[in-house]
Amino acid sequence: MIRGRCPICSKAFAVETIDDQPGFPFCSERCKLIDLGRWMDGNYAIPDAPVSEPDDSESEEE
Repeated sequence: MIRGRCPICSKAFAVETIDDQPGFPFCSERCKLIDLGRWMDGNYAIPDAPVSEPDDSESEEE
């Protein structure tokens, strides 16, 4: 048995196989679409190190 909690609404669920839960790891198609919408709106992002811009003084010395 597979037990889980929906990452969107936190509803607990239990299924025998992943095939029994078509929207896995979500509890429903609704929560699956909410997650997709958040990705498309840009609400989720992977943080990256800030890129430092070169100083103008460095280019003048060359």
